[in-house]
Amino acid sequence: FVTLMRKQNKLILGIGHKIKSRTNPDLRVEIIKDFAKKHFPATPVLDYALQVENITTSKKDNLILNVDGAIGVLFVDLLRHSGAFTREESEEYIKIGTLNGLFVLGRSIGFIGHYLDQKRLKQGLYRHPWDDISYLTPGNELGRTVASLDSINKKA
Repeated sequence: FVTLMRKQNKLILGIGHKIKSRTNPDLRVEIIKDFAKKHFPATPVLDYALQVENITTSKKDNLILNVDGAIGVLFVDLLRHSGAFTREESEEYIKIGTLNGLFVLGRSIGFIGHYLDQKRLKQGLYRHPWDDISYLTPGNELGRTVASLDSINKKA
């Protein structure tokens, strides 16, 4: 898998961290991995991700399984092996993007927290530069293209 992704010049989603590394692990990832190993019926997707991590960290120390990757693989393990869903139901939930919806919910809660903190501290609200915003464009659903505000206005 790692070799295939390298040949295709693609990033492995869920792998890599700006600050954390194999020698300075993300405690959140360690906690949820330990929890899953103790309480989940099976963790084959987590085990696979950890094998990928072993390969990627041999190349660069910070190419670890990150918290989003760990949550993603553990949700798949739970869907597939909890006994609450058939294999077909599990695969349908994965295919329709249920996990992405859960990530959006978590990020939304974080945005609300940042907003309230900035208001409480009487700071101006952070606004990211328009020319650095990613958009999904028709026909490119799997990848992102960067579009500037000028290029968007020209199309309008």
